[in-house]
Amino acid sequence: YWVDTMKVGAIVDTPGNSPHSAFSWYSAQTLANVTNTVQHIARARGSRVPVLWGLEASRGAGLIKRAAMFPAGIGLAATFQPKHAYAAGRVTAKDSRAAGYQWVFAPYAGISVDKRWGQEFLGFGEDPTLVSQMVTSSVRGLQGDYKKDRARVACCAKGFIGGGEQLVSGQARSMRQITDAHLLEYHLPGFEAAISAGTASIMQAPGSLNGETLGTSPYYLRTLLRDKLRFRGVMLADRHAAIHAQMQRLHSAADARDAIFLALNNTSIDIGEESSLINSQSEFAQTIRGLVQEDRVPEDRVTESVARILQLKKDLGLFEQPYADPKLAPLVGADQDVESAQDAVRESITLLKNEAGVLPLSVRDRVLFVGPHLNSTALLGGGWNVHSQGPSDREADDVYQGLGGSVMAAVRKVAGSHAPTAYHSGFYVNSPEILPAEFSQLVRLARQADKIVIGLGEAPYSGSPESDLTELSLDAHQIELVKRLHAAVPRAPIVSLLVSGRPRLLKEAGDISAAVVNTHLPGIHGGLPIAEMLYGKYSPSGRQPVTYPRYESQVRDTMWQSISTDYAPAWPFGFGLSYSPMEYSNLTLSSTTLRPNSPISIRMTVHNTGALDQKEPILLYTSNRFRTGYEPELYRLRRFSKVDVRAGTAMAVEFTLTAEELAYYNRDRTRVIDSTPVNITINALTPNERTISVNLLA
Repeated sequence: YWVDTMKVGAIVDTPGNSPHSAFSWYSAQTLANVTNTVQHIARARGSRVPVLWGLEASRGAGLIKRAAMFPAGIGLAATFQPKHAYAAGRVTAKDSRAAGYQWVFAPYAGISVDKRWGQEFLGFGEDPTLVSQMVTSSVRGLQGDYKKDRARVACCAKGFIGGGEQLVSGQARSMRQITDAHLLEYHLPGFEAAISAGTASIMQAPGSLNGETLGTSPYYLRTLLRDKLRFRGVMLADRHAAIHAQMQRLHSAADARDAIFLALNNTSIDIGEESSLINSQSEFAQTIRGLVQEDRVPEDRVTESVARILQLKKDLGLFEQPYADPKLAPLVGADQDVESAQDAVRESITLLKNEAGVLPLSVRDRVLFVGPHLNSTALLGGGWNVHSQGPSDREADDVYQGLGGSVMAAVRKVAGSHAPTAYHSGFYVNSPEILPAEFSQLVRLARQADKIVIGLGEAPYSGSPESDLTELSLDAHQIELVKRLHAAVPRAPIVSLLVSGRPRLLKEAGDISAAVVNTHLPGIHGGLPIAEMLYGKYSPSGRQPVTYPRYESQVRDTMWQSISTDYAPAWPFGFGLSYSPMEYSNLTLSSTTLRPNSPISIRMTVHNTGALDQKEPILLYTSNRFRTGYEPELYRLRRFSKVDVRAGTAMAVEFTLTAEELAYYNRDRTRVIDSTPVNITINALTPNERTISVNLLA
């Protein structure tokens, strides 16, 4: 029916991606059998046009069994190393192609502002400069020369536009109010980067922007996307009922037929959402046919979209060879892919607090490890890992059949089987209870320990609307456990190890903890890198890619917010400690004046005075002393680099800065430069902050 009658052109997802499908995590070869069979049918019947297979794969092809899984986007961003986004994209592309999937819904190209948002973990953080560089590398890793290289895929930059800045309770599909200047300054750069890197497709964000529904907006989806950004690729409606939402939730269309008409007539959307592409009613396709027959939608409008879709299929080589390449299947989960994922985890782990040098641990320390996040591969994996919501409770870690590994399994390997360690679950992720008998046993173990490491965090989620939070606080029973354990055994310092796709408020637990380690959402291969970091096998080098709030009122705070707004989070954007002390000196400028068309150089010396080699992120910000008629930002990231500084050595580092970068959008959506003194700050709001000033002349 779908091939003969509806002439379906694209299919997304895998047969096993269902919360009700236990142990249905299929290998690349099994999925290739499915995709190949459908391609045989599509080539022989109906329109005889190959099917475009699409897959959600934002951090590795996690829905394909054995595929290497990288840290979530927020973890990749924490590395401040775009090469890891490239590596994740390259591996994702190869593994997806092995299963017959040629199209991947990644990367997320917007910024994230509201920390309660369920899709926070998918993106690359809050800063447009960081996001842009990560997006560029991700697109290049996924696509490469995809028109010739059949181990690459077409990618789809997601979230156009403003999806990460919600007005109501962090809800992804809530109303958003974003001025044009703000939108162009902060939200647009990630998509400009994706388009410059050659993204083959873009997915719209759901909901409305300034009261105008995105799914029917001629300004956002034609004027801005097609005319200003000159995007010529395929435009995809949000997969979660973006078009039907105009009628069902947003009330911006009379009925489903009207919603589809508005989407086609007003915008440049080429492909309707998943629920319209493949459902029992086939409403989307049938409605389009009727609208054309009634002359309400010109046939040329449909032809325009069909041409873009067919061109994409041609670019991917589907008309020549639409089947999965059998030579790729044995390469899924290759050792070098797993090592690449682990390297990304190592550079993402962010040390936020380390009082009295409680970390690293010694193999002689008697350490009690507490919490299910430390003894579970599935919890390290999070969402889009086996299934969209992660493994089911029934599957748990059994579904991996030895793939990946927990922190505790890695601790036994790193510290040695004879190291004085113990483990207690302490609590259940989805249960608010701490049973008295279990807590008594936990206290007995804690009294024998020199140090206590507690894993805190979230259960897996996919980023669907149900993942949005009304409150950012960590679950109360986890905070309560830290408080009660500290009260019972106050002499043993507590290390809180966070496994979470967004920064959850730690409240008293953050103050009690002698050390806080943010692993973000490391993926199923994260156990070993985490254990190595805890025991000092390397010095941590991750930095916060988002502001980590202290209070609920700070959930929308960012490093680039207006200078007049208080900014006092638990940990600022760009913050992170290491085991090796670093000294910054000799900060100089090639000129004290910065003019258009005359870049300046900023030079400094970085000295590693510690005993461990250090991968050191260096972040360069600017702050205007004033802007004529407009508030300047508190800090604006302009450049960053990560350098390898061997123990006991120093190295020179240099950045280039242009006046044009310091232009900003005014009310008329025009970029302007003010003559003003500008502070250039290295590693703002960290122990290694250094500042020097330059005069900006328009």
